[in-house]
Amino acid sequence: MKEEHNNAAARGLRFAPTVHLATVVQEISMNQETIQRGFYISLCNKDEIDRIFNVQSTADYLLKQRADATLHCTRIHRVFLRRCYLAGDKWNFTESFDDTPFKDYIDHLEFSDYDEAQKIIAGFVFCDDPNGRIRKTEFGNVIMISESLRYFLYFMNLAYLQYDECNIPADVRNAAIKIAMRTMLQTEALDFDLDPRGAMPDKLAKAIQWHTNRQLQFIIGHEYSHGFLGHLENANIIEAPMLSYFKECDWNLTKIYSPSQMDEFDADMDAIARPIFTPDSRADYLKKAMLFFAYLDVFESVKEQIAPSSGRVKSHPDPIDRFWNLFKEFKGKVEIADEFVEIILKLNESHKEGLKEDVAVNIDSYENYGSIYLESWKVMP
Repeated sequence: MKEEHNNAAARGLRFAPTVHLATVVQEISMNQETIQRGFYISLCNKDEIDRIFNVQSTADYLLKQRADATLHCTRIHRVFLRRCYLAGDKWNFTESFDDTPFKDYIDHLEFSDYDEAQKIIAGFVFCDDPNGRIRKTEFGNVIMISESLRYFLYFMNLAYLQYDECNIPADVRNAAIKIAMRTMLQTEALDFDLDPRGAMPDKLAKAIQWHTNRQLQFIIGHEYSHGFLGHLENANIIEAPMLSYFKECDWNLTKIYSPSQMDEFDADMDAIARPIFTPDSRADYLKKAMLFFAYLDVFESVKEQIAPSSGRVKSHPDPIDRFWNLFKEFKGKVEIADEFVEIILKLNESHKEGLKEDVAVNIDSYENYGSIYLESWKVMP
Protein backbone atom coordinates (compact mmCIF):
# COMPACT_ATOMS: atom_id res chain seq x y z
CA MET A 1 0.00 0.00 0.00
CA LYS A 2 2.90 2.30 0.88
CA GLU A 3 4.56 1.49 -2.38
CA GLU A 4 1.34 2.20 -4.30
CA HIS A 5 1.04 5.57 -2.54
CA ASN A 6 4.65 6.46 -3.46
CA ASN A 7 4.06 5.50 -7.08
CA ALA A 8 0.96 7.67 -7.18
CA ALA A 9 2.88 10.56 -5.69
CA ALA A 10 5.57 10.07 -8.31
CA ARG A 11 2.92 10.38 -11.02
CA GLY A 12 1.79 13.72 -9.56
CA LEU A 13 -1.43 12.40 -8.01
CA ARG A 14 -2.66 14.01 -4.77
CA PHE A 15 -4.84 12.40 -2.06
CA ALA A 16 -7.56 14.36 -0.25
CA PRO A 17 -6.67 15.18 3.37
CA THR A 18 -8.38 13.22 6.10
CA VAL A 19 -11.82 14.72 6.96
CA HIS A 20 -12.79 14.67 10.62
CA LEU A 21 -16.29 13.46 11.46
CA ALA A 22 -16.94 16.56 13.61
CA THR A 23 -16.30 18.80 10.61
CA VAL A 24 -18.72 16.81 8.46
CA VAL A 25 -21.41 16.99 11.15
CA GLN A 26 -20.89 20.75 11.50
CA GLU A 27 -21.19 21.29 7.75
CA ILE A 28 -24.36 19.19 7.57
CA SER A 29 -25.84 21.12 10.50
CA MET A 30 -25.01 24.43 8.82
CA ASN A 31 -26.62 23.28 5.57
CA GLN A 32 -29.74 22.16 7.42
CA GLU A 33 -30.06 25.56 9.14
CA THR A 34 -29.61 27.30 5.79
CA ILE A 35 -32.47 25.24 4.37
CA GLN A 36 -34.63 25.92 7.43
CA ARG A 37 -33.94 29.64 7.21
CA GLY A 38 -35.16 29.55 3.63
CA PHE A 39 -38.67 28.68 4.80
CA TYR A 40 -38.94 32.05 6.57
CA ILE A 41 -37.71 34.21 3.70
CA SER A 42 -41.22 34.65 2.27
CA LEU A 43 -42.34 36.24 5.59
CA CYS A 44 -39.43 37.74 7.47
CA ASN A 45 -36.45 39.99 6.92
CA LYS A 46 -32.90 38.91 7.79
CA ASP A 47 -33.00 40.44 11.28
CA GLU A 48 -36.25 38.62 12.11
CA ILE A 49 -34.87 35.31 10.81
CA ASP A 50 -31.72 35.74 12.93
CA ARG A 51 -33.92 36.32 15.99
CA ILE A 52 -36.02 33.23 15.21
CA PHE A 53 -32.90 31.05 15.16
CA ASN A 54 -31.41 32.62 18.27
CA VAL A 55 -34.27 33.40 20.65
CA GLN A 56 -32.98 35.69 23.39
CA SER A 57 -36.10 37.49 24.65
CA THR A 58 -39.87 37.26 24.96
CA ALA A 59 -40.16 39.43 21.83
CA ASP A 60 -38.08 36.88 19.91
CA TYR A 61 -40.18 34.09 21.39
CA LEU A 62 -43.43 35.71 20.18
CA LEU A 63 -41.93 36.34 16.74
CA LYS A 64 -40.96 32.67 16.38
CA GLN A 65 -44.41 31.47 17.46
CA ARG A 66 -46.05 33.80 14.94
CA ALA A 67 -43.79 32.73 12.08
CA ASP A 68 -44.05 29.00 12.84
CA ALA A 69 -47.84 29.16 13.12
CA THR A 70 -48.08 31.00 9.79
CA LEU A 71 -45.86 28.53 7.96
CA HIS A 72 -47.71 25.58 9.47
CA CYS A 73 -50.96 26.33 7.61
CA THR A 74 -50.87 26.75 3.82
CA ARG A 75 -53.97 28.96 3.66
CA ILE A 76 -52.75 31.24 6.43
CA HIS A 77 -49.40 31.47 4.64
CA ARG A 78 -51.27 32.51 1.48
CA VAL A 79 -53.03 35.27 3.44
CA PHE A 80 -49.67 36.67 4.54
CA LEU A 81 -48.18 36.40 1.07
CA ARG A 82 -51.10 38.50 -0.18
CA ARG A 83 -50.59 41.04 2.61
CA CYS A 84 -46.88 41.15 1.75
CA TYR A 85 -47.68 41.74 -1.93
CA LEU A 86 -50.06 44.60 -1.12
CA ALA A 87 -47.60 46.22 1.30
CA GLY A 88 -44.72 46.10 -1.19
CA ASP A 89 -41.50 47.63 0.12
CA LYS A 90 -43.28 48.66 3.34
CA TRP A 91 -43.84 45.03 4.38
CA ASN A 92 -42.77 44.03 7.87
CA PHE A 93 -43.96 40.72 9.32
CA THR A 94 -43.90 41.87 12.95
CA GLU A 95 -45.81 45.07 12.22
CA SER A 96 -48.42 43.25 10.10
CA PHE A 97 -50.28 42.14 13.25
CA ASP A 98 -52.97 44.50 14.53
CA ASP A 99 -52.42 44.47 18.28
CA THR A 100 -54.69 47.47 18.93
CA PRO A 101 -56.92 45.62 21.46
CA PHE A 102 -53.83 44.97 23.63
CA LYS A 103 -52.95 48.66 23.65
CA ASP A 104 -56.57 49.61 24.34
CA TYR A 105 -56.66 47.32 27.38
CA ILE A 106 -53.33 48.52 28.80
CA ASP A 107 -54.27 52.18 28.31
CA HIS A 108 -57.17 51.71 30.75
CA LEU A 109 -54.97 50.48 33.62
CA GLU A 110 -53.80 52.57 36.56
CA PHE A 111 -50.12 53.58 36.57
CA SER A 112 -48.67 50.66 38.59
CA ASP A 113 -50.59 48.05 36.59
CA TYR A 114 -49.74 49.87 33.36
CA ASP A 115 -46.01 49.66 34.12
CA GLU A 116 -46.31 45.98 35.03
CA ALA A 117 -48.27 45.17 31.86
CA GLN A 118 -45.69 46.93 29.70
CA LYS A 119 -43.11 44.39 30.87
CA ILE A 120 -45.12 41.53 29.35
CA ILE A 121 -44.74 40.91 25.62
CA ALA A 122 -48.18 40.21 24.15
CA GLY A 123 -49.81 39.90 20.75
CA PHE A 124 -51.95 37.94 18.34
CA VAL A 125 -50.78 34.73 16.68
CA PHE A 126 -52.45 33.79 13.41
CA CYS A 127 -53.20 30.11 13.92
CA ASP A 128 -56.27 27.89 13.84
CA ASP A 129 -56.05 26.98 17.54
CA PRO A 130 -58.78 29.25 19.03
CA ASN A 131 -57.25 30.04 22.40
CA GLY A 132 -55.70 32.74 24.54
CA ARG A 133 -52.75 31.85 26.75
CA ILE A 134 -50.20 33.40 29.05
CA ARG A 135 -46.96 31.43 29.05
CA LYS A 136 -44.07 31.45 31.45
CA THR A 137 -40.86 31.15 29.40
CA GLU A 138 -37.23 31.31 30.43
CA PHE A 139 -37.23 34.94 29.25
CA GLY A 140 -40.42 36.05 31.01
CA ASN A 141 -44.18 35.89 30.54
CA VAL A 142 -45.72 36.04 27.07
CA ILE A 143 -49.41 36.50 26.21
CA MET A 144 -50.63 35.09 22.89
CA ILE A 145 -54.18 35.29 21.56
CA SER A 146 -55.22 33.35 18.47
CA GLU A 147 -56.51 35.41 15.54
CA SER A 148 -59.17 32.71 15.05
CA LEU A 149 -60.89 34.01 18.20
CA ARG A 150 -61.30 37.34 16.43
CA TYR A 151 -63.16 35.63 13.57
CA PHE A 152 -65.28 33.55 15.94
CA LEU A 153 -66.40 36.68 17.78
CA TYR A 154 -66.88 38.66 14.57
CA PHE A 155 -69.32 36.19 13.05
CA MET A 156 -71.13 35.56 16.33
CA ASN A 157 -71.62 39.31 16.72
CA LEU A 158 -72.99 39.41 13.18
CA ALA A 159 -75.45 36.68 14.12
CA TYR A 160 -76.55 38.00 17.54
CA LEU A 161 -76.53 41.79 17.66
CA GLN A 162 -78.84 44.39 16.18
CA TYR A 163 -77.31 47.18 14.11
CA ASP A 164 -78.68 50.53 12.98
CA GLU A 165 -76.39 50.32 9.96
CA CYS A 166 -78.16 47.39 8.32
CA ASN A 167 -81.08 44.96 8.46
CA ILE A 168 -79.39 41.56 8.49
CA PRO A 169 -81.32 38.74 6.76
CA ALA A 170 -82.03 35.61 8.81
CA ASP A 171 -80.14 33.37 6.38
CA VAL A 172 -77.04 35.57 6.81
CA ARG A 173 -77.27 35.34 10.61
CA ASN A 174 -77.65 31.57 10.47
CA ALA A 175 -74.70 31.20 8.11
CA ALA A 176 -72.61 33.50 10.33
CA ILE A 177 -73.17 31.25 13.34
CA LYS A 178 -72.15 28.21 11.33
CA ILE A 179 -68.96 29.93 10.16
CA ALA A 180 -68.22 30.80 13.80
CA MET A 181 -68.77 27.20 14.93
CA ARG A 182 -66.56 25.84 12.14
CA THR A 183 -63.85 28.36 13.05
CA MET A 184 -63.76 26.99 16.60
CA LEU A 185 -63.84 23.44 15.27
CA GLN A 186 -60.84 24.34 13.09
CA THR A 187 -62.60 23.31 9.89
CA GLU A 188 -63.25 26.79 8.46
CA ALA A 189 -60.40 28.12 6.33
CA LEU A 190 -58.95 31.26 7.90
CA ASP A 191 -58.51 33.05 4.57
CA PHE A 192 -61.11 35.77 5.17
CA ASP A 193 -58.70 38.39 3.77
CA LEU A 194 -58.80 36.61 0.42
CA ASP A 195 -62.38 35.35 0.63
CA PRO A 196 -64.61 37.49 2.93
CA ARG A 197 -67.59 35.09 2.52
CA GLY A 198 -69.99 37.78 1.38
CA ALA A 199 -70.61 41.43 0.50
CA MET A 200 -71.10 43.36 3.73
CA PRO A 201 -71.80 47.12 4.06
CA ASP A 202 -68.68 48.96 5.28
CA LYS A 203 -70.52 50.67 8.15
CA LEU A 204 -71.80 47.33 9.40
CA ALA A 205 -68.36 45.73 9.18
CA LYS A 206 -66.86 48.59 11.24
CA ALA A 207 -69.62 48.34 13.85
CA ILE A 208 -69.12 44.59 14.22
CA GLN A 209 -65.36 45.04 14.49
CA TRP A 210 -65.83 47.59 17.29
CA HIS A 211 -67.84 45.12 19.36
CA THR A 212 -65.33 42.37 18.54
CA ASN A 213 -62.39 44.48 19.71
CA ARG A 214 -64.14 45.16 23.02
CA GLN A 215 -64.54 41.43 23.59
CA LEU A 216 -60.93 40.82 22.64
CA GLN A 217 -59.92 43.41 25.25
CA PHE A 218 -61.70 41.32 27.88
CA ILE A 219 -59.98 38.12 26.72
CA ILE A 220 -56.64 39.95 26.78
CA GLY A 221 -57.42 41.37 30.22
CA HIS A 222 -58.25 37.87 31.46
CA GLU A 223 -54.77 36.66 30.50
CA TYR A 224 -53.07 39.69 32.06
CA SER A 225 -55.11 39.06 35.22
CA HIS A 226 -53.59 35.60 35.54
CA GLY A 227 -50.23 37.38 35.81
CA PHE A 228 -51.49 40.15 38.10
CA LEU A 229 -53.09 37.61 40.46
CA GLY A 230 -49.99 35.41 40.71
CA HIS A 231 -51.41 32.40 38.89
CA LEU A 232 -48.05 31.73 37.21
CA GLU A 233 -46.19 30.65 40.33
CA ASN A 234 -44.17 27.44 40.08
CA ALA A 235 -46.80 25.41 41.93
CA ASN A 236 -49.27 26.08 39.14
CA ILE A 237 -47.27 25.29 36.02
CA ILE A 238 -46.89 22.13 33.98
CA GLU A 239 -45.05 20.94 30.90
CA ALA A 240 -47.19 21.14 27.76
CA PRO A 241 -46.75 21.56 24.00
CA MET A 242 -46.08 25.04 22.64
CA LEU A 243 -49.05 25.13 20.25
CA SER A 244 -51.83 22.67 19.61
CA TYR A 245 -50.39 21.49 16.32
CA PHE A 246 -47.37 20.09 18.22
CA LYS A 247 -49.58 17.70 20.21
CA GLU A 248 -47.83 14.59 18.88
CA CYS A 249 -44.36 15.97 19.58
CA ASP A 250 -42.54 15.70 22.90
CA TRP A 251 -39.46 17.68 21.92
CA ASN A 252 -40.84 21.21 22.03
CA LEU A 253 -42.16 21.64 25.53
CA THR A 254 -42.44 24.80 27.60
CA LYS A 255 -43.89 25.71 30.96
CA ILE A 256 -47.42 27.04 30.74
CA TYR A 257 -50.08 27.94 33.25
CA SER A 258 -52.22 25.07 34.54
CA PRO A 259 -55.39 26.83 35.79
CA SER A 260 -57.79 25.72 38.44
CA GLN A 261 -61.43 26.57 37.85
CA MET A 262 -61.41 29.09 40.69
CA ASP A 263 -58.43 30.84 39.12
CA GLU A 264 -60.47 31.24 35.94
CA PHE A 265 -63.38 32.80 37.83
CA ASP A 266 -60.98 35.17 39.60
CA ALA A 267 -59.30 36.19 36.34
CA ASP A 268 -62.70 36.86 34.74
CA MET A 269 -63.75 39.15 37.57
CA ASP A 270 -60.38 40.89 37.76
CA ALA A 271 -60.45 41.56 34.01
CA ILE A 272 -63.71 43.50 34.49
CA ALA A 273 -62.82 45.26 37.76
CA ARG A 274 -59.16 46.23 37.20
CA PRO A 275 -59.36 48.63 34.19
CA ILE A 276 -60.42 52.24 34.75
CA PHE A 277 -63.75 52.87 32.99
CA THR A 278 -66.70 55.23 33.24
CA PRO A 279 -69.81 53.47 34.64
CA ASP A 280 -71.41 53.22 31.18
CA SER A 281 -68.24 51.92 29.59
CA ARG A 282 -67.76 49.29 32.30
CA ALA A 283 -71.37 48.15 31.86
CA ASP A 284 -70.79 47.73 28.12
CA TYR A 285 -67.51 45.92 28.82
CA LEU A 286 -69.30 43.52 31.17
CA LYS A 287 -72.01 42.83 28.59
CA LYS A 288 -69.38 42.07 25.95
CA ALA A 289 -67.69 39.61 28.30
CA MET A 290 -70.97 37.88 29.11
CA LEU A 291 -71.78 37.67 25.41
CA PHE A 292 -68.41 35.99 24.85
CA PHE A 293 -69.30 33.27 27.36
CA ALA A 294 -72.79 32.94 25.87
CA TYR A 295 -71.16 32.35 22.49
CA LEU A 296 -68.83 29.75 24.00
CA ASP A 297 -71.86 28.06 25.55
CA VAL A 298 -73.36 27.63 22.07
CA PHE A 299 -70.09 26.24 20.77
CA GLU A 300 -69.77 23.82 23.71
CA SER A 301 -73.20 22.44 22.80
CA VAL A 302 -72.14 21.84 19.20
CA LYS A 303 -68.77 20.38 20.15
CA GLU A 304 -70.36 18.05 22.69
CA GLN A 305 -72.71 16.71 20.03
CA ILE A 306 -69.93 16.15 17.51
CA ALA A 307 -67.27 14.89 19.94
CA PRO A 308 -68.64 14.08 23.42
CA SER A 309 -66.24 14.85 26.26
CA SER A 310 -66.90 11.46 27.92
CA GLY A 311 -66.74 12.96 31.40
CA ARG A 312 -63.11 14.10 31.23
CA VAL A 313 -62.04 16.72 33.76
CA LYS A 314 -62.12 20.29 32.44
CA SER A 315 -59.50 22.84 33.44
CA HIS A 316 -61.97 25.68 32.83
CA PRO A 317 -65.48 26.10 34.24
CA ASP A 318 -68.40 25.75 31.83
CA PRO A 319 -68.97 28.99 29.89
CA ILE A 320 -72.50 29.41 31.24
CA ASP A 321 -71.16 29.18 34.82
CA ARG A 322 -68.69 31.96 34.01
CA PHE A 323 -71.56 33.96 32.47
CA TRP A 324 -73.61 33.70 35.68
CA ASN A 325 -70.60 34.29 37.92
CA LEU A 326 -69.92 37.66 36.26
CA PHE A 327 -73.57 38.66 36.41
CA LYS A 328 -73.88 37.82 40.11
CA GLU A 329 -70.56 39.44 41.01
CA PHE A 330 -71.28 42.78 39.35
CA LYS A 331 -75.05 43.04 39.69
CA GLY A 332 -75.68 46.16 41.75
CA LYS A 333 -72.12 47.41 41.13
CA VAL A 334 -72.51 47.81 37.36
CA GLU A 335 -75.73 48.74 35.61
CA ILE A 336 -76.92 45.61 33.80
CA ALA A 337 -80.58 44.73 33.32
CA ASP A 338 -82.16 41.34 33.91
CA GLU A 339 -83.77 41.78 30.50
CA PHE A 340 -80.35 41.64 28.84
CA VAL A 341 -79.67 38.27 30.46
CA GLU A 342 -83.09 36.91 29.49
CA ILE A 343 -82.71 37.93 25.85
CA ILE A 344 -79.24 36.40 25.53
CA LEU A 345 -80.26 33.12 27.16
CA LYS A 346 -83.35 32.83 24.94
CA LEU A 347 -81.21 33.45 21.88
CA ASN A 348 -78.76 30.82 23.07
CA GLU A 349 -81.42 28.18 23.55
CA SER A 350 -82.93 28.95 20.15
CA HIS A 351 -79.58 28.73 18.38
CA LYS A 352 -78.51 25.59 20.24
CA GLU A 353 -81.73 23.84 19.23
CA GLY A 354 -81.33 24.89 15.59
CA LEU A 355 -77.68 23.87 15.49
CA LYS A 356 -78.47 20.54 17.13
CA GLU A 357 -80.87 19.71 14.31
CA ASP A 358 -78.40 20.92 11.67
CA VAL A 359 -75.52 18.88 13.09
CA ALA A 360 -77.71 15.77 13.17
CA VAL A 361 -78.65 16.15 9.50
CA ASN A 362 -75.54 17.86 8.07
CA ILE A 363 -72.65 16.60 10.18
CA ASP A 364 -70.28 16.67 7.19
CA SER A 365 -70.76 20.41 6.83
CA TYR A 366 -69.16 20.86 10.26
CA GLU A 367 -66.34 18.37 9.81
CA ASN A 368 -65.18 19.02 6.23
CA TYR A 369 -62.43 21.59 5.89
CA GLY A 370 -63.12 24.54 3.60
CA SER A 371 -65.34 27.63 3.42
CA ILE A 372 -69.05 28.39 3.70
CA TYR A 373 -70.75 31.67 2.76
CA LEU A 374 -73.20 34.25 4.02
CA GLU A 375 -76.08 32.92 1.93
CA SER A 376 -77.93 35.87 0.34
CA TRP A 377 -74.89 38.11 0.79
CA LYS A 378 -72.64 35.72 -1.11
CA VAL A 379 -70.94 37.38 -4.08
CA MET A 380 -71.65 35.39 -7.22
CA PRO A 381 -68.78 35.01 -9.73
